[in-house]
Formats: sequence, structure tokens, C-alpha cells
Amino acid sequence: MLLRQRLGVAMLFIFLPINVPLWKMIFEIAGHPLPFGDLQLFFSFLVLMVMGGVFTFTPKLRSPIWK
Repeated sequence: MLLRQRLGVAMLFIFLPINVPLWKMIFEIAGHPLPFGDLQLFFSFLVLMVMGGVFTFTPKLRSPIWK
């Protein structure tokens, strides 16, 4: 498994949209409340989760030049 794929799997679990309240609580406990609304956080987590899926499920591409 490539490092990119491991990062993608981690992103899939960390940025699940259901984890938004957990991250909000963690930042509030740390003393840094997030200045974004719930809907903005939901969509940003959704975008990050999709990026994790792209990292995980795209195949390893090789350029014909680097054989």
C-alpha cells in the first residue's frame, strides 16, 4: 500500500461528515472555537473526505518516460 493510499484511508475516517460535532468539541475544549457554521463545516469535511477517497482508490500512474 502506497503512502498516498494510507493518507487517503486516514482522511476517509477522520473527515467523515458525522465527525463534525466531535471536531467542534475538540477545538472548543482546546480554546479555539471554529468560526464557521455547521453547513460550511459539513461541506468542507465532505470535500476532504472525497479527496481521501481519490487518494485511496486512484491507481498508481507511471509515466512512460520513467521506465
